[in-house]
Amino acid sequence: MSDQDQAAAEAAAQGQSDSNETVTVPTAEFEAAKQQVVEWKERCMRQQAEFENVRKRLRKEADEAGNRAVARFVRPLLDQLDNLDRALSAANPEGFAEFAQGVAMIRESFGASLAAAGIEAVPSEGTFDPAVHEVLAEEAREGVAKGTIVLTHRSGWRLKDQLIRSAQVVVAR
Repeated sequence: MSDQDQAAAEAAAQGQSDSNETVTVPTAEFEAAKQQVVEWKERCMRQQAEFENVRKRLRKEADEAGNRAVARFVRPLLDQLDNLDRALSAANPEGFAEFAQGVAMIRESFGASLAAAGIEAVPSEGTFDPAVHEVLAEEAREGVAKGTIVLTHRSGWRLKDQLIRSAQVVVAR
């Protein structure tokens, strides 16, 4: 055996004996490392939760922005719908029955299109609700409780939970 082979064999023998020895890490360092791992895990979980909250908030804000855009678009159309309703109520059934029927069909189609977009009329019967009704006048009515809506001048409309236009009503005093 050459000197190099013998040196390699001795080094290998010494390496084996070193690998059989156990490495001892000071307990304080080990506990500190464990604590750091726990802290990093907690920090990661908090960041992930914060990210989810931001994502939910942005989604909600985008939905609200979309609803506001639809409301801006629809608001002028509601006046035209009111005009159709006035035309129907003023139509003389004897002379303009077919015309009134045509206007009624247009009004129904228009209302169905609004409903398909999630826009619905605010109920304007029963008790006055300041959140969705606007009082134009008060009238004395016999047999009608105070604060009851007796006449609707203009319909109110909402898109989901957002009021687009309040109903203009006359209430009993």
